[in-house]
Amino acid sequence: MNKKDSLLSIVCIIVTALIILVVLIGQSLRIENKLGIIPQLKVVQENKSIPIKPVISNDIYPMEKCSFTTESILTKFEGAQLTTADNGIPILCYHDVNPTKGNNLLLNPDKFRQQLKYLKDNGYFTLTLDELYGYLRDSAPIPSKSVVLTFDDGYIGNYTYAYPVLKEFGFTATIFMISECVDKDSYLTSSQIKELSEYGIDIESHTTDHSDLTKLSLSKQIDIMKESKHSLERLLNKPINYIAYPYGKLNDNSKKAAAAAGYKMAFNVQGTLTDKKDNIYNLDRFYIGNNFSMSDFIRIVTLKRT
Repeated sequence: MNKKDSLLSIVCIIVTALIILVVLIGQSLRIENKLGIIPQLKVVQENKSIPIKPVISNDIYPMEKCSFTTESILTKFEGAQLTTADNGIPILCYHDVNPTKGNNLLLNPDKFRQQLKYLKDNGYFTLTLDELYGYLRDSAPIPSKSVVLTFDDGYIGNYTYAYPVLKEFGFTATIFMISECVDKDSYLTSSQIKELSEYGIDIESHTTDHSDLTKLSLSKQIDIMKESKHSLERLLNKPINYIAYPYGKLNDNSKKAAAAAGYKMAFNVQGTLTDKKDNIYNLDRFYIGNNFSMSDFIRIVTLKRT
């Protein structure tokens, strides 16, 4: 056998060995899959249609991974009839909960407790804004009796009077905080905001100073929305993804500004149900004041799209 034949034989042996190795690896993987050793790929495939909390990225928090799953939804909403139907969600807009009389923004604590007791006794569940976002954008399942509780401005009564009642009934809520009012008289303190956030109350943005956005340029709106967002993020060390427009007033630039500033949803106070057809930066809420009767409250939370 000459050198050329010897080299050819060696090449053939190497190729044959590689083919045998590939076959053996393939058989091993098939065996592991049958034994359930590598089921993760299947789980990802099955769950990809329920992205409840999407990946968030911004300047301060480069990446936040999904933190709740289908299983956690079923646990939180245990006993509820879940739906993805677009029947409309009542989002309630409170301001202060306070026994002081003479201002419709100051809801009497007894009235507030009566309203939450009605929700509890009649099988309602409160949604976080992440859960609302998952429902509106990705048709994530929610209870058929869902409601969203929000508070504008960040008054001290949210901590002193509303917070104990929310805990009593096991409800969550969102406080849209004016960032420059933190630690100011009549408003929430930094420590109170942190305590509320740790309990599960969402703290979100209500701009820096409660200016009428419709009187500001696009660039100015973006600036104050970003400043408020970053200020609250530094305080809480977590992303701020949602904003409520001061006075519920907005224009086309406001929606553009909210998107440009990195928010995922924005809210007005137009007194109608929010549904999947709404612009994500112009979501509707119902104002709830002290002059509302219990029948007014029940009418709002029982509304359905027809």
